[in-house]
Amino acid sequence: MIEVDVIDLIEAGEVLIDQGNTGQAYSKFKEALELAPEDPQLYNRLGILEMSRGQPAEAQSHFEEACQLAPDVSRYHMRWGDSLQRLEKFEEAIQAYARSLELEPRNAPAWNNRGFANFNINRWNEALRCYDESMRSDPSYAVAWYNYGYTLQLSGRLNDSKDYYQRAVELDPDDKIAWNNLANVHYNQGHYERSIEIYKKSIALDDSYVIAINNIGNALDHLHRYEESISYHEKAIELDPMFHYAWMAKGRALTNLDHPEEGLEFIETSLELEGQDPDYHEALAYCFVALGLFDKARQILNLGLSVDGQHVPCWVALGDVNLELNNHVQALQCYDEAVRAQDVLSRSRMRDLDWMEKGRILLDAGVIHEGFRQYSNAINVASGSSRPYFRKAELLIKNDLIDEARETISRGLEVDPESITGTLLLVKTMDSGEIMDNLENLISRFPESLQLKQIIGSELVGDEPLKALELLGKEKWEDLMLRVQCHRSLSENEQALAAAVKSIDLRPENIDGWIAAGWSAFDLGKYDESSDFFDSAMGCDMYCPDALLGKASVLKKMGKDTSHYTQVLADLDLVI
Repeated sequence: MIEVDVIDLIEAGEVLIDQGNTGQAYSKFKEALELAPEDPQLYNRLGILEMSRGQPAEAQSHFEEACQLAPDVSRYHMRWGDSLQRLEKFEEAIQAYARSLELEPRNAPAWNNRGFANFNINRWNEALRCYDESMRSDPSYAVAWYNYGYTLQLSGRLNDSKDYYQRAVELDPDDKIAWNNLANVHYNQGHYERSIEIYKKSIALDDSYVIAINNIGNALDHLHRYEESISYHEKAIELDPMFHYAWMAKGRALTNLDHPEEGLEFIETSLELEGQDPDYHEALAYCFVALGLFDKARQILNLGLSVDGQHVPCWVALGDVNLELNNHVQALQCYDEAVRAQDVLSRSRMRDLDWMEKGRILLDAGVIHEGFRQYSNAINVASGSSRPYFRKAELLIKNDLIDEARETISRGLEVDPESITGTLLLVKTMDSGEIMDNLENLISRFPESLQLKQIIGSELVGDEPLKALELLGKEKWEDLMLRVQCHRSLSENEQALAAAVKSIDLRPENIDGWIAAGWSAFDLGKYDESSDFFDSAMGCDMYCPDALLGKASVLKKMGKDTSHYTQVLADLDLVI
């Protein structure tokens, strides 16, 4: 009779759990336990219920009782380990998992959970061994594949981690976190466009997954597509107003779009939400720099360094601010501190990212040879990734070392033949004749890439203006300025003036648009308009040689007095 009553109580408890009424379910199980106090399954059920209610301490005592009553049941020991792990008693959890595995050596979840306990106390090699055993016990156990990939990712072995994440999402396509982390690997390898595609798979599973949404914004930031990135950061803030990183990221994007006044509010909000992240101090400092508030920038960076005295970006930013203030000795001291901190990080983690960051600091500080040596270190520790090759090539191009850049790009493309980043860099090393000879092949590889067309167009402006006009866009300021050059070289002066005026509408504070409009109007013989454009240019910078030269040239054409401008130009060693 008692057995029937116990079964009825258990079944009633299970129904209540399905209905979400865990409190009453707990009462039913406790009532059943009073009728059958030696039943380990009841203790196990109570433990599972307490774990679901976020009560691991209570669960731990129930699982321990189940293990004492039935010491030869593997799953009880595994669940006891899970509760201990939730309580951060990792050594005890490992022992519970070990007992579970003695009883059932091919228990994939137990091996996985034992690995995670080791991971939590920084025994990463042992964690990997346990995950390996879990996958060997059950090759379809997706969680172990994910955890193996995560451990590899944190240890800097990005290329290896990618394969494990890929297998995890193949086994469990509904795991939004695995998709997000797979995208993170591509992101950290500099494959930003590919990472965006994968982040979107994560969001397709959960359109309110705020981390993946904001990560798309971060990837777009790296592609300098700030207008697009802001919408993702805004969505992240809308979903989670306390997500401080999204506030900072939006503010930083606004600063990069030359709207530091707007960006300031968002970055300051991020620091109000999380004052212990020096990355936010660095972002705020660069916002102050854009506003010309250099003393405030220094103050906020010193605050960031008071939080973490080894924070590399803050030291770099402080060096940049001191350079702006012509404090060259202090700037070099800051760069030295950045190099020291980065060197410790690089050697402890051996990640290509860390070596490249050290190289960038050295190059910015003018230590060219040593800076490039760090990029070679990055290649050595991550030769299976294209990223260090392309990062090094980018800087070789910047320093006019074109032949060496091409060789480096070629090696990167051997690793990743489909890389748009590598293709973009390759175009930058070509002359116009070589580009024209390979034009069809270059564009056919990435027919939808506006960025590729823009770079090709920019390289063709001087020698192939007609072809450049076919490739350049008509909406971005940079493209419009290039279109002005093309139209002027083709004597299409009306079109040149129209493009210049449109560029002014987009960035009225930029002097180059006014100067371009001034010369385009000059070419058309519209001297009054030309004069007005050059006046506006001098309103941006009254000592700009191009603006002064343009104004003097117009006045000369109009038969007016040029003596004032002639004298200023003479002082600048320029003549008309």
